[in-house]
Amino acid sequence: MNIGIKILVGLIVLVAVGIGLLAFLNRSISKEAVHEKIDKHITKVLEKNDSLSSVLLTIQSDQTDYMEQFAVGTKNHISDQPAQTNSPYHAASVGKTMCAVVYGLLVDKGKISYDDKISSWLAPEILNGLFVIDGTDYSDQVTVKHLLSHTSGVADYFEGPVKRGKPILEIITSNPDLSFTPEELIAFTRENQEPVGRPGQQFNYSDTGYILLGLILEAIEEKPYSDILEERIFEPLGMKDSYLMFYHDEPADILGVYLNGIDYSDKNALSIDWSGGGVVTTMNDLLTFMRALEKGALLSDEVYKQMTDFNQRYEKGIYYGMGMMYFDFSELSFLLGSMTDVYGGVGATGTYILYDKKKDTFFIANFGSLDFAEKGIEELVKIRMIYDRMIVE
Repeated sequence: MNIGIKILVGLIVLVAVGIGLLAFLNRSISKEAVHEKIDKHITKVLEKNDSLSSVLLTIQSDQTDYMEQFAVGTKNHISDQPAQTNSPYHAASVGKTMCAVVYGLLVDKGKISYDDKISSWLAPEILNGLFVIDGTDYSDQVTVKHLLSHTSGVADYFEGPVKRGKPILEIITSNPDLSFTPEELIAFTRENQEPVGRPGQQFNYSDTGYILLGLILEAIEEKPYSDILEERIFEPLGMKDSYLMFYHDEPADILGVYLNGIDYSDKNALSIDWSGGGVVTTMNDLLTFMRALEKGALLSDEVYKQMTDFNQRYEKGIYYGMGMMYFDFSELSFLLGSMTDVYGGVGATGTYILYDKKKDTFFIANFGSLDFAEKGIEELVKIRMIYDRMIVE
C-alpha cells in the first residue's frame, strides 16, 4: 500500500515550535513521567480524531533500558472491546520490508541477484504494457533492484493517476467487498495507467512493482507467497501472530482499518495489498522482526547494507532504500536538527516500525487510518520530543 507520506515542512515546524520550546523550557523527566505523558498524548490524539478507533505504540531501547507499550481505544468504532498491546492489525506497507527481506535472503543464498532481469521470471503476458514508453517496451531492462527501490518506472495502482476509469480508492470506497487477485491488480495498471519513466530513470513509489515482486517470488520458490513469508520469516523468528491476510486458516480478526469513514478490517477490499503490504501482525512480532534485522540474524551485513542504502529521494528529508524508508529530521526542519534519524517500514494507515540506530531505539505504532499516512510521522515527532527528555541513569 502506498504510504503517501508527504510531510509538510511548515506543519513540522509548527510541531517543533510548539513542543520544542516546551521541551526546552522544561527539565528532563523520569521514565515514569515519560510513560504518563506519552499515554496522555496518544489518548488525546485518539479523542481528537474521529477516524481513529485505537492507537498502539511500542518504544524499546537497550541503550536506555526502556520498554513500554501503549494501547488506547477500542477494536473498532462499534466495539466496546479494548485495544490491547498484543492486538493484531493490518500492517500495510510494512509488508514491503518483509518482501524485501525475503529477496535479501535469496541473494544471500545465491539463488538470485539484485541485477537479475524480471523478464527471466515473469511471463510476457504479465509484463505486457507495463513498461511501454513512446512505443518502446523496456520490460526486458527492469531488474529486481528496480522494483525493490521503486525505480522501475511502473505506475502505482494504489495512488497513481489513471488515464481512464476511476482511481482504485474510489472503486473500493463504492464497493468495499470487492476482491482483487494479484493478476487483477497488475491488470488495473496495464489497462488504466501509464509508466512514469524508463527503468532507473526516477523514483516513483509503486505498489504495482511490489505485486510483481510477489509474483516473481512465487515463480522462484514454486509456492504461494503466503507460504514463503511463513517459511522464510515468520516461522524461523517465532512470529506466531503474523500471516498474510486472506491466506490464513481463519478469517482475520484485527483492529479497525479506516478509509473515508469505512472500516475495512473485515472487508475483501484489503486484498488490494498482497505482497505490497497485506500482512497481519502485532507489535511484539514486529519488534522481533526488526531486532533480528538489526542484530544480523536474518541477512548478511553486505546484503543488509545494500537494502539500507537510502539513495532514492522520496520527499524532502525522506529517502528510500529497498523496502525501507529513512527520515532525516534535520532536513525536514532545522528546528529538528537535534533529533536523531530513523529508518524502517512505514504504511499508509499510520503504521510503522522504525529504528534509531544512534540511540538503539525501536518505535512501533499503528493508528489504523489512511488519514494518518502523514499524521503518524508527525505524531512520532511529538512522542520523541517527550521520550528524548527522559533521564537515563
